[in-house]
Parts: sequence; structure tokens; C-alpha cells
Amino acid sequence: MQRYFVAVVLPDESKERLLSIQPSALPDMRLLGRHELHLTLHYLGEVSDRSRDLVRRALEEIKANRFVLAIGRLGLFSTDGQPKVLWSAVEKDPALNAIHRSIGDVLTRAIGFQPEQRPYFPHVTLARFNGPCSLAVVEDYLEQNEGFNISAVLVKQFALYSTTFVDGVPQYQEEGVFNLLVE
Repeated sequence: MQRYFVAVVLPDESKERLLSIQPSALPDMRLLGRHELHLTLHYLGEVSDRSRDLVRRALEEIKANRFVLAIGRLGLFSTDGQPKVLWSAVEKDPALNAIHRSIGDVLTRAIGFQPEQRPYFPHVTLARFNGPCSLAVVEDYLEQNEGFNISAVLVKQFALYSTTFVDGVPQYQEEGVFNLLVE
């Protein structure tokens, strides 16, 4: 079985801005490429072929309008003082929260999906750390880029993606793209 997730499809201009803010590569840090940049709505994990088809049909039920969101503040997830993920936060947005909730609801009905219990924290991952890294270097990078902001990201689509791993690096494949409505 493959792993799946549902994510906002980011416009190319936004991806360019996110790529431009990535730090210089450090040892044990993997910068995400253009094709990997996305805003996860729900991570589904392993899904059978039969359930994948049910997921696709359920996602077709989503009727939501296009909306605009902002991507900004840079931050870090760490474990035991070691950087793990460098990200850019997405500002709270009612339309984003509504589509997140709607997708969770249709997937629960379709395949018994259980959304995460922790609060939704929308972000775009910029880099992953696969080993020890100087926290001081990362904190300096965060300080130098504290004003980063993309103020008007037009969200037109979301997609179902599958993930396969090649040499330990995830490769994403669009399994279905779903257009949002024009108001």
C-alpha cells in the first residue's frame, strides 16, 4: 500500500518565493524541491487501492470557493534541541480551516478516516534535518529572515498525492486534482 495525503496546490509564484527563502544547504539538511512544496490539509497514511478510489470520489464532493491566504513567519520543529523541520507558517484563515474540516468530514464518512486530534497548524516545509545541526546557525537564519511574507496566495486547487520513497527521499505523485469554485 502507498501513503497518501491531501494538500493545497501552491501557485508557481509562491513556490518561487519559498525556494528563494531557503537557507544554504548544511550537512544533514535536505532542502525541499519545487515539486515537493505544498500545504498539507490531511495526511492519510497507507491506503489500499480500493480506499484510494473512495477517497477520490469523496474529495470530488468538496464544494468550496477559491480563497487567498498569506504565508509568512519562518519557524522550526525540533526534538531534544535538535532541528528537525524548517517551515513557513500559513496565517490563520477561515476558508482554509473550513476546507480542512470539510475534507476531514468527507474522508471520515468515505473510509473511516480519523483526523489528527491536535490542532491544525498549516505550514509549508522548506527543509528537513536528517542529523545534528547547529541550532545557532538555524536560529541566525530565522532571525535574518523574520520579515518573510507572501501576502496574497490564491488557492485554486487541492490535490490527492501518493508518496513513494527513492533512496530515502519522498517522491510525490498527483493522484487527483480538485478545482475550487470561482465566486
